[in-house]
Amino acid sequence: MQKYRDSDATQMTIDKVEVGTTSYPLRQSLNATFVGGQLVAESLGPVFVGYGESREAALQDLILKIHASFQELITKRPFEMNGDEQHRWDVLRELIDVTVYKNTTAMIVRQFGRVTQARPWPQEVEWDNGRKEAVSLRQVNSPDFITYKPGQPFEAVVERNPVTGELLRISHIERRRQIQRMQPEQERQLVDAIGSSRQLETTQL
Repeated sequence: MQKYRDSDATQMTIDKVEVGTTSYPLRQSLNATFVGGQLVAESLGPVFVGYGESREAALQDLILKIHASFQELITKRPFEMNGDEQHRWDVLRELIDVTVYKNTTAMIVRQFGRVTQARPWPQEVEWDNGRKEAVSLRQVNSPDFITYKPGQPFEAVVERNPVTGELLRISHIERRRQIQRMQPEQERQLVDAIGSSRQLETTQL
């Protein structure tokens, strides 16, 4: 829920912008006016305008437009933006402290791993990059995780501290089958079937 203070029948001051669990740190409060079904903020100009039959509906529309543009543009580098995108990004950077956002918003990644210690329940995992990490049951959003045994492979959606990379939470986890390495004879047959770069003929362009 967005928080705002009424100053008169058509004025509001937006102190905080949130969409779900995503929070955008504002550099300063946003003064806006709702009139004629439009919510117009002084510092946003015509770039971001909220529309709705009520000021609450218009506020939600404005917030979602800001959210959508920010998530679209934050992953782009300046030379990847066209003129319109660069203009929207400039307006957003004036509104939102991007550095604070990056440093306080968890990284969400998909990782594969296996349980390495489980006495009497899972306490340590090893990720597919070889890194071992302690894990608490309170960090895992799955009641079934307590039944995982040593060696159990899994796939997980992991939330990490954006600065330190520290494990914050495993929001989703599923068991996976153990990956079996092919026998030497099977590997040889596969290589024979697909060929080798040593067998490629030299051609001239």
